[in-house]
Amino acid sequence: MGRFDGKTAFISGAGGGIGRACAQLLAAEGANVAVADIATAAAGDTVKLINSAGGTALAYPVDVTSGASVEEAVTSAQNDLGPVTLAVTAAGVIRNSPFLDLDEDSWDRTMAVNLKGTFLVLRAVARRAREHGGGAMVAVSSVAGRGARATAADYAASKAGVISVVRSAAQALAEHTITVNAICPGVVDTDMTRAIHQAKAKIEHITPQQSFDHQAAQIPLGRIVSPAEVAETAGFLLSPSAAYITGQAVNVCGGLEMN
Repeated sequence: MGRFDGKTAFISGAGGGIGRACAQLLAAEGANVAVADIATAAAGDTVKLINSAGGTALAYPVDVTSGASVEEAVTSAQNDLGPVTLAVTAAGVIRNSPFLDLDEDSWDRTMAVNLKGTFLVLRAVARRAREHGGGAMVAVSSVAGRGARATAADYAASKAGVISVVRSAAQALAEHTITVNAICPGVVDTDMTRAIHQAKAKIEHITPQQSFDHQAAQIPLGRIVSPAEVAETAGFLLSPSAAYITGQAVNVCGGLEMN
């Protein structure tokens, strides 16, 4: 018996990184998984990985900045896979830029994907979960949402906003037996992390490896975290074991942040 037998989970940004790891974990523990991503080929690859391992998953194209696109994807997932009562919002973007060079378009794009996209997915899944006895949702924030980022002010602001939205959603949805929590990963072994350090290296006139090593050296546990490890925390928060936990933002960062 798996923790998520008979459940359907909608995961945005499931084409790679943390989203893919969450999709694989939930599928391995019995969930039917809607693999949602704007990158359709990547979503298809995630589905192949899950189905080849004996799980059940289908891919759904989605633009998380569009309410209509999110509603269509969640409706299709529910029609195909059953009542959607679980969600992970893992879609996100980052464009490193010094504060004085950060342009309005970049700011708007980051906010649209990271913050508005989180809200739209949480709202869409909550609407379905409310009709089916409750559910659980996890939004992927970041330790960047805990403090300042001189070369990623838009990203930090968007992730701080995710934590705020999660708290508001948790308060609003408690009466429907829907829990809502955030996870705040630190330095994760993903393509996005590598892209971050390539961009930071150019800004700071160092090598990407030097940029990475500088950040990694600040982690008390002395290593970066894998997407699978982050997914384990998300899985716990979605599981019955966390039924009395809501409105929280859980750091998964090896002690990089301790608040």
